[in-house]
Amino acid sequence: MSYSSEEIKKAGEVFFHLFDKKILPAGDVLAAEFYDNNAVSEIVKSFAEEGGLRVIPTRQNLHLVAQGEGSIFATTYTKMKEEYKLDRKKHFYLANIIICIYLAEIDRENNFSFRIEDGAISYYKLEEIISETLESWIKRNEQEADFARDFAIAIEEIHQLWSVEMSHSKEAKEGVGFSLSKGTRLGFIHEALKPLEKEGLIITLPRENRIIPKEELYERLEKLYHGGDRYEEIMELIKKSKGERENAETDEN
Repeated sequence: MSYSSEEIKKAGEVFFHLFDKKILPAGDVLAAEFYDNNAVSEIVKSFAEEGGLRVIPTRQNLHLVAQGEGSIFATTYTKMKEEYKLDRKKHFYLANIIICIYLAEIDRENNFSFRIEDGAISYYKLEEIISETLESWIKRNEQEADFARDFAIAIEEIHQLWSVEMSHSKEAKEGVGFSLSKGTRLGFIHEALKPLEKEGLIITLPRENRIIPKEELYERLEKLYHGGDRYEEIMELIKKSKGERENAETDEN
């Protein structure tokens, strides 16, 4: 199919505007060109594909995301190390697990009555959930020789890093919030979630001890992650650990 020079020019404007913002509201003037003009839409998708990117249109927003492996824009350990100051690969592994545990906690798949504002979680609560999940996994790893290999999780490394090498956060000097030093658990949670914050998917309020998911995050989950084999595998593993903890608490009571 051939396109006019005007369509190509307009598609370029849309693509680079989207590339700069990563997420555009459907009501944005240039985003509207994507929704209303099939030629512009196809050209923008072609531009994205060439760069290993993917355009995800939803009713409310237009998203631009990396395809993953093979994309020149995919998040690698080297990039994370430079941008978010993750010292070693075990920090990268732990950061990814923290993101997964956070997503498992706020994901409300098929719960149509769920309100976004109900998805807020405190840093302290997330720290508790991470600790309980890693404890559950390290015990399972001791019982099942192939656990770490089967689920491709460096559980011994990240458990050691989280439980031994990282300390509990102290209250901030001004008496509001807590220390965000990356050597502390809460500080590392804050660093680990920065990719989501940078993408405009969450709001982090450490002084108020809250992490708030945005509508855009749920759009990403629905369009990009739900149904994906690896995502579903990790979510099921996390939810199983949570179920085991809840059953144990019930038995104790």
